Amino acid sequence: MFTSLLLNFCLLITSTFAISLTYRAGEARQRAVMMVVRLALTAGATLLLAMASAEVPGGLRIDLRYVPVVMVVLRYGPLWGALVAAPMLLWRLVFDTDSGVDGVVWLHFASVLALSTLVRPAARPLLQGLQPRLLWLTPVPFLGVGVGVLLVPESRELFWVSYPVRLLLGALGLISAVSILQSRLQLLRLTQVLADQANTDALTSLPNRRAFDRDLGALRCGEHLALLDLDHFKAVNDRYGHDGGDRALAQVAGLLRSFAPGRVRAYRVGGEEFAALIGGMDSVQAAGVVERLRSALPGQQGGWLAERGERMTVSIGLATRQADEDGAALFRRADEALYLAKMNGRDRVVVWAPGQGAPEGALPPPGAAPPTETLQPRHSAWRALRTTVTLLAQRRVLRDEDWAEMLRLAVEAVDGACCGTLDVRLRGDRFRLVAEVGYAPDLVGLPLTEASQQRWYGRPLDEWRAGTPRLVEGEALDAAYATSDAHLDSPEVRQLNLSGRRREVTGNLCLPVVLGGEVVAHLNLDRLQGAPPFGPESVEVAQLFAQQIAALLHLQGRWDELEHLVSLHERVSVVSPQELAPELTAAAAELLRAQWAVLLRYDAAQDALVSDGRGVHEPALGPVRLPRGVGLAWAALQAGEVIRLTDLSAEPRLYFREQLRAGAMMVVPLRAAGGEPLGALILTRQAERAFSEADAHLALLLGSLAARLLERDHHLVGLQATLDAALETLGVAVELRDFETQDHTRRVTALAVTFAAALGLPPEAARGLRQGAALHDIGKLAVPDAVLLKPGALDSAERALIETHAERGAALSARIPFLHPDARGVIRSHHERWDGGGYPDRLSGERIPLAARLFALCDVYDALVSDRPYRAALSPEEALQILARGRGTQFDPELTDRFLALHARGAFAHVAPERVNADRPTPA
Repeated sequence: MFTSLLLNFCLLITSTFAISLTYRAGEARQRAVMMVVRLALTAGATLLLAMASAEVPGGLRIDLRYVPVVMVVLRYGPLWGALVAAPMLLWRLVFDTDSGVDGVVWLHFASVLALSTLVRPAARPLLQGLQPRLLWLTPVPFLGVGVGVLLVPESRELFWVSYPVRLLLGALGLISAVSILQSRLQLLRLTQVLADQANTDALTSLPNRRAFDRDLGALRCGEHLALLDLDHFKAVNDRYGHDGGDRALAQVAGLLRSFAPGRVRAYRVGGEEFAALIGGMDSVQAAGVVERLRSALPGQQGGWLAERGERMTVSIGLATRQADEDGAALFRRADEALYLAKMNGRDRVVVWAPGQGAPEGALPPPGAAPPTETLQPRHSAWRALRTTVTLLAQRRVLRDEDWAEMLRLAVEAVDGACCGTLDVRLRGDRFRLVAEVGYAPDLVGLPLTEASQQRWYGRPLDEWRAGTPRLVEGEALDAAYATSDAHLDSPEVRQLNLSGRRREVTGNLCLPVVLGGEVVAHLNLDRLQGAPPFGPESVEVAQLFAQQIAALLHLQGRWDELEHLVSLHERVSVVSPQELAPELTAAAAELLRAQWAVLLRYDAAQDALVSDGRGVHEPALGPVRLPRGVGLAWAALQAGEVIRLTDLSAEPRLYFREQLRAGAMMVVPLRAAGGEPLGALILTRQAERAFSEADAHLALLLGSLAARLLERDHHLVGLQATLDAALETLGVAVELRDFETQDHTRRVTALAVTFAAALGLPPEAARGLRQGAALHDIGKLAVPDAVLLKPGALDSAERALIETHAERGAALSARIPFLHPDARGVIRSHHERWDGGGYPDRLSGERIPLAARLFALCDVYDALVSDRPYRAALSPEEALQILARGRGTQFDPELTDRFLALHARGAFAHVAPERVNADRPTPA
């Protein structure tokens, strides 16, 4: 019985939770339908509870079937409660085989219905919230449930047991069900509050920009959007502070809220800007409504504005949604109309009528004469200026989407323009198409050449470099296409033919964008069939955009330079001295868009400026050497300032005249803090792209960085040489304890360095190998003289002690600061074997450090060809045979082959051991 009652209680909880999920936010339009659904679910829950009841003797059942009935009666009334209970009663009367309890069933149902109705006025607040003072009402509806047991003789003795259980279960079930429903409803209320807060402006209580964007997307064709901007609102803030401005905004919001309710929905979209969505009227009526709104604001009676004698005016832009137009396009048209109102005197309404390309005019203030001139300038031009200022203020590298927005505004603003492209110069004579409007997106990123752009322009070069606008139409357009394509690769031509809509274009307006005397971009605006022709006004507006693009490219150039300098500093801070010159040269060529660049470094031994031959020049010039006083580099160093030349052909101090030929040059001196020469940076360009004063300033920044890096390089080279000398001295000192290996360290180091150079090891790896070779036997300092200097054969214990020198050497080397990590690998692992039979770690194969594998060959070879007290030196041929026999067992097979091949070519001939056996001192 207990299990059945627990199951019944769980069914009640589950059913109530399922019914609670039917409550959702914003269901006002479907309230009646949802009520029917909930009543049906409740009836089903009642039936389910009855079917899963616990049976007691006499054919009676104990369950929670009446809890849903009580809740329905308390919420909707006894009629709905009886309706919900009907399926349960029908099942009980039809399918129950014991007809003797029918009267009990009807008695229980009637008592629940009557008592619930009786306490409904007092208990109904329970559905809104469980209040402790009302909990005594929860068992009242169930007082009659169980009394019917007294009518069944065989069950009367169960009354005093079953009745309290029924009463307690009913009360607990009602409390639980009400708690579940209340939790769900409370969650929905909180969600709605948060949604309202998220979509409501806290200051004005109007819907905010989020709500506006949502509702704008749902605006139907033929409905209207009005954008409102308070005139001279900054002056109100300046006079009365932000608190006064807030009061003024709240008063304006109150006017908007009361204006044509039901047909005008007002929003605050930001700052002093408001919006209104207008429905239920045509465009003429909508224009009249917003005009009355504009007129009502200055004359508004009462309120904070009137108390201070302030007369607030508003400018309004109105647009009607057209077919197949999205909300963003409608907003742009209304926004343009608004700014036309602002730019033409304020306190007016400008209407952008459906089907037209521009605002049809303005409704002037009452009593004012109608405007007699066209509303100018176009807002797209002003919006572009605002976009330019915003991008300039952001101080960042511009992206393709920034250029696309600027181009889109240009196409909108220039009469006759239907589509267009914008390409920007990269380094040298290459351009990149960065934005398109009206064409396929795959045009973005298309590479173009300077020659093709000059042919596309089709006018004299001096006009191109001056930025003179060029207009071509008709047959001249086809000729421009043909001459331009001849200077492009086939893939670019195919892409332009496929995506460039050339058959539809009837006219092109091209504006070279000039910065510092150099064409840095091309703004191309195209006219399609049916569009009006380009006129003088079109050219004038397009030139405004070209100027703004030039300003943005100037900013882009400065940020590019800053990013390059930061990146260069990060890179060269960790490069080796050998990599410093190529890094500086490449960075200078890219930053200053140079055709040729070379870094000359001062060599004190030669007293000359020299290069490593890796400058940026095509064809390569090879190594450069300028003795003191020769060439422009020494002239710049002696003068201590940048030299700029616009024409090299007439310069008598020019070096490499035949290779450099004509062009422009800039020479940047690199001097130490004390004035000593460090080098010079030389860059050239084509003669028509001479270096400017701004280029010289940038070159000085780069030169200052280069000079500091060269000073650091010289200092580090000196420190490294001192460290290497100290390590070699320490290695020789170790060697002096072992008379039989005198001069071994010098020879084996020379062998290893030569081997590493032949293998092409990087300079840093070669430095680690050299240090490791110098100290490879430092662990022998920990070996007693009696063992180290023993003239005869070593026993097993002595051999084991000797073999500890590699591990002890690694421990000693760990205490040496600035020692290269590869050197420690050589010291510890140079006695490891390829087959894993070495010591101290029994490493095998490529687990042995490369430097240790390489050094092992050199170490064993020198030991074989040197005299020892227990044998004479072997010949090189005999030593090489022993190395070959150890290939793949003791030594790395590939390195062994390389060593043997190098020896055969005489690569190690300069390293010859001295025969020391004859005069070797005898150990004491």
